[in-house]
Amino acid sequence: MAKKKILVIDDMPNIVTMVKARLEASGYEVIAALDGQQGLNYAYSENPDLIILDIVMPAGGGYSVYTRLKMSPKTRSVPVIFLTAKDRPEDVARAYNLGAEYYVKKPYKPEMLLETVKKVLESSVHPQQPRGLQKRILVMGKEPEIAEFVKLVEMGYEVTIVSSIKEGSDEAKKEKPDAIFLDGSLVKANDYDGFYQLKLEFASIKTPVIVSVTRGELEEFQKKIGSFCSYCLKPFNYIDLLGLIRVALQKS
Repeated sequence: MAKKKILVIDDMPNIVTMVKARLEASGYEVIAALDGQQGLNYAYSENPDLIILDIVMPAGGGYSVYTRLKMSPKTRSVPVIFLTAKDRPEDVARAYNLGAEYYVKKPYKPEMLLETVKKVLESSVHPQQPRGLQKRILVMGKEPEIAEFVKLVEMGYEVTIVSSIKEGSDEAKKEKPDAIFLDGSLVKANDYDGFYQLKLEFASIKTPVIVSVTRGELEEFQKKIGSFCSYCLKPFNYIDLLGLIRVALQKS
């Protein structure tokens, strides 16, 4: 019987060494990452059965890493245990609000961690919704309101986040999203050039585009872009976002 594979993501080498040793002694295969980006890379390439994740790290804090894991079709069904010294009520609440189910505080008792790992692996199921049934939403933004997009994942949407219009254009050609959400700050940073190219590429196939802007920017965007896209006023919440996307998809 194949060993269960566990990915440990923590920027403290001594913590990683101790956790790795205890898990391996209990019969698990362990992969270790010392920052968030490395952890994401391993999560996508190694197909772990479970991820143990610290919250405070360089190159992608634990909340951001968790969110991206849950947004990717490759990793959204993989259970995650937060292992962290952040134990203020607001920290715990934030983790649970993101959808986390397991939270172990440092310093931890080894037997408690092992028992949690065992419980999670025994109870976890990995339902995969057939690809093609999910509506695909492509998000282009440097600092998208990530928590709102996590809730779209929970509603059955497939969400991909990129940080530039160029990267988004490449991703859209490859994955053919059902709708595109674009942070207006990226459009202004590129003096609208990248957006006009995007408009040429997607107007012909009628992919709906939603651009997020502040109330003060709205008139400027309407003059420069016209009626090609819909607008979402910042700050927005999950209900606003869900309504706009549903309307956009119905029109497409």
